[in-house]
Amino acid sequence: MPYQPLYHWRRTTLDESDIPTDNDWCGYDGEVCIGRIQKQLHGPTRDKWMWAGHGPHTRKRFLPHSGYVTEGREAMRAVEEYYHSLMRLNGLKGSKQD
Repeated sequence: MPYQPLYHWRRTTLDESDIPTDNDWCGYDGEVCIGRIQKQLHGPTRDKWMWAGHGPHTRKRFLPHSGYVTEGREAMRAVEEYYHSLMRLNGLKGSKQD
């Protein structure tokens, strides 16, 4: 069974004229953007999903905060795991974190 995301994911839009696609998503914990995933369409990472972890403004950050995986749902998992680790590092918790 594919990974079931914990947080709300929606297609990325840059502005009102931007048409969202199934290749670019941002995850949210309420109003906080926790990260972004994007299917790579060209180059050596073609058909892989890039993930990049974000989160609230915190004092401490860690690496890696981005990478590539083969499936979109696995990219969502990587973002959510990064977010939970970031929150834990700063003595905080995400709304879906155990």
